[in-house]
Amino acid sequence: MIRSSLNLTDNSFLNDIINNPHKISELEFDNISKIFKTAKNIFEEEFLLLEFNVKEDVEEVYVIGDIHGNLNTLMKLIEIINKNKPKLVIFLGDIVDRGSKQLECLLIVLILKILFPLKYYILRGNHETLEMNEYYGFFQDFILRFNDRNKFNEILNIYNVLPICALINGTILCLHGGISQDFDILTKLKNQKCKDFEIVYNSIAQGIYQIMWNDPKAELKGFSDSFRGAGIFFFGIDVFENFMKVNALTYLIRAHECFPEGFRWFFNKKLLSIFSSANYRGFYAPNPASYAIIKNNEIIPKLLKL
Repeated sequence: MIRSSLNLTDNSFLNDIINNPHKISELEFDNISKIFKTAKNIFEEEFLLLEFNVKEDVEEVYVIGDIHGNLNTLMKLIEIINKNKPKLVIFLGDIVDRGSKQLECLLIVLILKILFPLKYYILRGNHETLEMNEYYGFFQDFILRFNDRNKFNEILNIYNVLPICALINGTILCLHGGISQDFDILTKLKNQKCKDFEIVYNSIAQGIYQIMWNDPKAELKGFSDSFRGAGIFFFGIDVFENFMKVNALTYLIRAHECFPEGFRWFFNKKLLSIFSSANYRGFYAPNPASYAIIKNNEIIPKLLKL
């Protein structure tokens, strides 16, 4: 057990954790808590709608889909990022639940945010909630490790200050799930600080909820009730195109769904769905992990070779 007090100004220690994630199991909660609180303070000063301008010809943005506790996938992605040095890296949420290394994945992503706050960004997915963590395993995993339900509140405090969307060069929208029935949702999120999430959420709760949960569906017109639950919808090409036109968007990148081919294009290749946890349902239904590269205002999907 690593009992010494963690100094978050000591980058060598944080880098050592990233390079040796097995050491996370040796950290006492007091040190983990410092990571949680430091990351939370960074997120609080960001905006619910992140907006970035990148140089089209030389700078790249890497977009990462669901990780779901898959440490092997995450470490391979970090290796690729360190080699290729993109300008920005955007995680689309769902870092935990289901996988075998959930806390490790969450802490590594948060440490990357602490070390490189202007490079790494994390959006909120539908699994960044207590309800999903209780149902799909992260909550139980955490309680088994630390034997204190109240300590989980520190994770919930992080969830409640995560950005919702990211906009690249004003034309490429990144989010976890899908478009909202409220076509003005981006305007309502713009310039709203993450620390004010609860106030904002109370006024546009349904719109934010749908961004985290909705799914595209080929051969569909309009919005249709989803099997995922009340207030969640499938959306078709017509409403997608209207949403994109209203918001002057060219492409949308989302995660949220696992496909056997790794990624899937929708709607005349204007919507890309990626998923970054390999073999998510086990080896009986394998899938490759995928991610996306934004360069020259175009989207390049990639499969991850493990």
